[in-house]
Formats: sequence, C-alpha cells, structure tokens
Amino acid sequence: MENISFETLDFSLSNGIAEIKLNMPEYHNAISMKMIDELAEALNRCEDDDVKVVLISGEGMSFCAGANVKEFLENLENLRNRDFFNKSGRVINFGVVKKMRELKKPVIVLTKGFTFGAGMSIVLASDYAIASDDTIFFGGFIRLGLSPDIGTSFLLPRHVGMKRAFEIMSFGETFGAKKAYELGIVNEVVKRDDLEERGNYVAQRYLKAPKEAVARIKELINIAFDNPLERHLEIEMNHTYETMLTDDFEEGLRAVLERREPRFR
Repeated sequence: MENISFETLDFSLSNGIAEIKLNMPEYHNAISMKMIDELAEALNRCEDDDVKVVLISGEGMSFCAGANVKEFLENLENLRNRDFFNKSGRVINFGVVKKMRELKKPVIVLTKGFTFGAGMSIVLASDYAIASDDTIFFGGFIRLGLSPDIGTSFLLPRHVGMKRAFEIMSFGETFGAKKAYELGIVNEVVKRDDLEERGNYVAQRYLKAPKEAVARIKELINIAFDNPLERHLEIEMNHTYETMLTDDFEEGLRAVLERREPRFR
C-alpha cells in the first residue's frame, strides 16, 4: 500500500494492522471538515487486502470531542445551504460510519477522555470498543438544538434499546465508561495506561482469527434486524456453506482432532 500523509490524523500499516489516530490533540481531536475528509480517505484505504484489522484511536487526552463548533459556526451560512450540507454530510455518514460497518474486517476503537457527538458515533459504528476508565460520553446533538446525526439514532438503539437511546439522545447528559460498558456501548473498560496495550492484544486476536468467517459474522450482524427469521436462517446457511469451502474450515477441523491451536490464514 502506498504511504500517504494526512494533516489531521496519522495512518500506518504494520503486519496487517492499519492504525488510524486522530491527531488534533490541542482541540481534543474535534472533528473538522478536513478531518472528516481525511478519515474517510484513510478508511477507504483499509479496503486494501494487506489490511486485516483496523484500529482507530486519538492522540492526546481525548478520543474525539465531537464537532469543531468554532469551525461550524464560521461556516454556518454554508452549512445551511442544502447542497453544501448534503455533500459534506455524506462524507461522514457514508464515507466514515457506513464504511466502518461495511469493511470486511474488524474495526476496533480505543476511546478515552472526551467522546462526544461524532466521537461517540464512531464508537457505536465499531465492531469492538475499549474505553479508558476516564472516558466521558456525550450524545451532544440536543445541546446544539439538533436532531441526532452520524448514525446515532440507528446504532444507539441497537446497542442500548429504544428507551435508553431516547433518554441519552433527548437528555443530552454525560455519562462515564462504567455506564457505557453496562449499556453495551463498549466491550471493555481499562485503565488509561493499559488502553493501547489492550487494543493491540485484541487486534492480534483478530489477526489470528479466520478472516472470512469474521467478515461474514459482521455482515450477518449488519442485517440481523432487517430480515424475518426464515430469511435470516437461509442467509446464515449460505454463509456457513461458503465458509465450509475455505481452507480455514479444514484447518479448524484438523486442529480440533490434533488438539492444537488452529493456524488460520
């Protein structure tokens, strides 16, 4: 994969793990229009076959403090132009959130400090999320007089249920990592000093997992709320059959019989 430099984030690929690190720590990695474009480009590059796992994090004290409010206010007239709004909105909604869900590989997010608005949306869109114990979550949109955006109203009810989602989005109150774990928004809560190490451990686990099976798990979860049971069972059967055709399936069978850990490709 060709190397590329970004202004608002760092992108690196090492041994199958693509790491995207939001890098505007002086603004707690608040999302600017430039960062939206660069994050979408970085995720697009994660389609490359060399990428097996995606790890998203933030430089400095926070993961992402939501929108860069100052920039949005300065561009208020443009944002109220429907064509401009649609063009910029499609980048973060489709180029970031939809892309995260459609990538056929695990997307892990490490969150800490301020995790507001768009930052929380990115956590919700991930496949596996680890929070430091000092993380502060905040839906944010209601405080700006806005309805939810960036997939929040779609993803949050799927994590926490309808009533909890309504409470979080309509009250606009902050909550901590422990509550996020209890609600199912994050998989783990660790000490801040352990966040990166734990993220790398989880990434390594997925590197060793059967890639085709993991990709199909993600695809099945994406459509699990859309199909009647009969249709979903048919789709599951089809995925199972197709994964049975892979070398990883044969390796898994042999590993069980030989009482050893499988060596998936």
